[in-house]
Amino acid sequence: MELYPRLYVGSGLRNPDKVIHKLKKHAKLLNAYVITLSRNPVDQLDIYQAGYLSQKYFRQNPPYIVGLAAGYEEAVELVRQIAEETFAARGDCCLKEYLKCYM
Repeated sequence: MELYPRLYVGSGLRNPDKVIHKLKKHAKLLNAYVITLSRNPVDQLDIYQAGYLSQKYFRQNPPYIVGLAAGYEEAVELVRQIAEETFAARGDCCLKEYLKCYM
């Protein structure tokens, strides 16, 4: 699993370092969500409940995590924030390209 250097963290997440540690250990987290770069060429970002990352598929194909949130609504808010930053910086909504500039 790789983490984005400028990781977006929702305000509702009390201890992001603990969440990151548990994600690296493949522990099942039930109250956190992750925002990842999509592997699908059509989509830009994916939102997963963090517990899904303990599945065998994600262990073999680790996602690139760009954001952590305490709940789904907060994850959607972080995606909105990323989209606004992208539009302000580039004038378009190519989120993947914007985020890859800082990888």
